[in-house]
Parts: sequence; C-alpha cells; structure tokens
Amino acid sequence: MEKMIHERSNGRLEMESVSRRFPGTDIIQDVARGKADAGDLHMVYHSGIYPLWNWDEIPGIVNMNPNTGVSEELDIYNDPKVRACYDKTMGKIGLKFWFVTQWDPCNGIWSKKEIKTLDDIKGLKIWTPGYLPARGMKALGASTVSMPGSEAAPALLAGAIDAALLPMDFGYSIGLAKIAKYFTRIPISPTRSSVTVVNEKFFTKLPKDLQKVFQEVGLELQQMVNRSTRAGYALSADAVDLAGIKRGELVPAAMAEARKKLKAIEEEWVTLSGKQGRDFLPLVKDAANRHRNLKTEKSTFCMTVH
Repeated sequence: MEKMIHERSNGRLEMESVSRRFPGTDIIQDVARGKADAGDLHMVYHSGIYPLWNWDEIPGIVNMNPNTGVSEELDIYNDPKVRACYDKTMGKIGLKFWFVTQWDPCNGIWSKKEIKTLDDIKGLKIWTPGYLPARGMKALGASTVSMPGSEAAPALLAGAIDAALLPMDFGYSIGLAKIAKYFTRIPISPTRSSVTVVNEKFFTKLPKDLQKVFQEVGLELQQMVNRSTRAGYALSADAVDLAGIKRGELVPAAMAEARKKLKAIEEEWVTLSGKQGRDFLPLVKDAANRHRNLKTEKSTFCMTVH
C-alpha cells in the first residue's frame, strides 16, 4: 500500500503505517477526530454501535460459499448507490470510505462433537465474535459466551465452552485444529470485512489528482485482497483437512430451518440501524441481485483469423 501510494503520486504522498497506535475499538473515533489520517476498521467489533456499515453480517445477502460470497460482496461495495450511501453516512462523522478488506467468513463451528441438526446446537456453550453473530446463535438455541478470541482454544480444551464460531483460517491459527474434531459450516456471517477509512478533512484538502490516486489505489487493493482471500480459504481448507478435522455442513432440512431462524439477525440489524438501515438494505440487496444476474449472462462474439 505504501509503495503504491508513493509510486502513483510520483513521490508527492508518503504513507506511514503505524501498528496498534490506538485500541481497535477507538480507531473509528480517532480517525474522525484527525488523530490519524486513515485507519482500518474491523466492522464486526462495531456492529452494535455502527450497524449500518455491518450489513454483510446479514445471512442470505451473498452466497454462503466463501469463494462466491466474497466476490458478490465486493460487487456490492463497488455499486455506485451503495458507495454513495457510505460517503453520505460516513461523512456525517468526518470519515471518507477508502476501500474494503475482505476476510474468510465467520460461519464455521469448531467443536469436539459432530453437528448435523439444530438439536445438536441447542444448549451449546459457544464463543461468538460480535453482537450480531451472538444474536444469530441464540436464535438457533445456543448459549453464547464472550471472551477474547485468543482464549477460545484454551477454553475449548478446558471444557469451559463446547464450541467456537470462528473463521477457518483464524481458528486454525490459534490452535483449534489440535483440540476440535469438527468444523461445521452454517448459514451465518457469510462474509467478514474491514473497511479502511480516511479523515474527510484530510482527503478534501488533497489536490484533485491526488484524491484520484487515493481512489484508484483503493480499488486496486480491493481486487488484490479479494483474490488473496479466496486463495487463502483454499489453503486453510487443505490445512484443516490435513490436521484430521472433519469438515461438514448441517443436513439440508436443518440448513433450511436455520436460514429461517437466522432472519432474526436481519430483523435486529434493521431495529438497530433504524430508518437509515431500512433505506440502505434495499440498495444492498438490489446491488447483489443485479451483479449476480450480470455474471450469469452470456455473450458470444465472432473473430476472424488468418
């Protein structure tokens, strides 16, 4: 990112990346106040306070298959109407949307016992990240537990929890593949992303050509990370398989029932986001359907060769 900004601006912009300068939950306010010019916001941790920008936690908007889902999500973020809504709502607190960083979906239950039906989930003591995923797991009958994500593995080992709702890559990285026996994909949190924002006053003071550089670099970074995330998911799946973890999904009837119960997440999101959410969600769903339909259209062309 630093190199791209420097090269595309012919050296007129220098970017300095500072790790852990502020607590993760404070970054959004610190960038808005100008304590930093830009920052990366992990949106799942802000779902209770800024639900409008956490629409991608709503099940059913994009495909639960990670390779398809992250591509559909990126199309939504790039939709002009959706982007205009981001600019308007973020502008109210002094922020400017720059680009989205997509991660593996948080839609897998790491557990010691096999999970095939909703009866297997009922009463399960499960660690969940963020408010909306916890709301969803409660709708499925689980008992949710809150603790730092890094403690999920020792908690599962000690029996303090029965399971953890975590992405495949992160769960593997903290050692769950040495403790759990199963990874069960469910139709929750189909995508998970961070949004990089810029202080709006900083951005508007830049010359127009440098503003354009910012936007173009952001669009390119999104595509690079999107491809990396899809490739990373495939590598994570191989690593989990080699570790002896049995990967699976709910049986079809349970999957259908889970989708119905997980409508509670969308209902809660609409309640939290209010009128802004009621206006915004149709734009998101329309963008998803429109871009999905575009990708199913086929065109043919004829080329003559000598």
